[in-house]
Amino acid sequence: MRLKILMIALLMGIAGVKAQSQSDILSYISTYKHIALDQEREFGIPAPITLAQGILESGAGKSGLTRSSNNHFGIKALGGWTGAIHQAWDDEPQKSKFRVYASAAESYRDHSKVLKGSRYSKCFQKSVYDYRGWAYEIKAAGYATAPNYAQALIGFIEAYRLYEINGGVKLKAGRTVIIKRQATATKKAEFDESCEADEDEVQEEEEVVKQAVQRFVVDINDVRCTILYPGMTLSSISMKYDIPKEKLLEFNETASEDDIHEGDIVYIEKKKNKYNGPKDFHRVRKGESLYAISQEYGIRMNKLAKMNHLDIFTPLREGDRLVLK
Repeated sequence: MRLKILMIALLMGIAGVKAQSQSDILSYISTYKHIALDQEREFGIPAPITLAQGILESGAGKSGLTRSSNNHFGIKALGGWTGAIHQAWDDEPQKSKFRVYASAAESYRDHSKVLKGSRYSKCFQKSVYDYRGWAYEIKAAGYATAPNYAQALIGFIEAYRLYEINGGVKLKAGRTVIIKRQATATKKAEFDESCEADEDEVQEEEEVVKQAVQRFVVDINDVRCTILYPGMTLSSISMKYDIPKEKLLEFNETASEDDIHEGDIVYIEKKKNKYNGPKDFHRVRKGESLYAISQEYGIRMNKLAKMNHLDIFTPLREGDRLVLK
C-alpha cells in the first residue's frame, strides 16, 4: 500500500518530467523469450521468472553492465571464474568484478546454473506455472536484497503477460496452483478456476509496475534522473549507470540510502541552482518538506532555501509559496 501511495504521489507531483517508452521492455521480451524457454526445458526454471529477472536486473538490456559484458543478471566473477571480467560499481566501496559472456544465451545459462544450486532447491518443488510461488522462494533464498523483489517479479510478469510464454495463466494471489490437465505437444495445460485470475483484473503488483514504467523519468530540470523501480536498490542504479553509490547519495543530498525508497526520484548527476521549467513558484502541499520539493524540481536544497530566505531545517506550512527561480 505504501508503494502504491508513493507512485500515485509521483504521478501527481513531478513537474517537467519526460516519460520513457515501454518499447525497451517489449523489445527485450521479444528478443530473449526464446532463450528463457530453452532454460525452462533444460533446467525446469519458469521462463516468465527468468525473463522478469532479466528485465529487472539488466534494465531491459540497457544497463552499462549488460551492454558491456552480455551479463543480464549481475553475476559476479566469483567461484573460480576464469573468463573475462568487467568492473562496475554496485554495493561495494570499490568497483566489483562481473562475468563477461560471449552472448546473452551464455548469461542466461549461467543464471540457470546458479538457481539449480542447493540454495534454491525449494523453488523446484513448485510448478513451472507457479510464478508467484517461485518469486517468493527466490527472494526467501536470498537472491536479492530489495525488500519487494518478489512482488516486482510478479508485477512484471503480470504487466507484460509473461505467464503466456510457457502456456501458463494469470494467477490469483494466495491460491494453490491446480492443474486440471497437463500440457501435451498439441494442447496447453488447463488450470482449475480457483487459482486463475481474470485477465482484466489488475492486481496490486501489476499496478505498481505499470505506474512505475509509465513514469520512468529521464530528466527533471535538465538533470538526469531515474526512479527506484520496484525490486531495485540504490546499488542496482549504481551498477546500471556505473556511478559510485556515494556519488548517488551526494547527488540526492542524503547520507543514507535508507532515505531513498521505492518510487522515489534518484538523480544521477548534480541538481541545479534554480528551476528552469515553466513554473515560477510552488505551493506547499500538506506534509511536504523542503527536501521533497528540491527533489521534485531538481533544485539543490540549500539553493532553494536561500531563494526563499529559509533555513534547510525550517518546517513548511501547507499553502506556503516557494519561489523556484
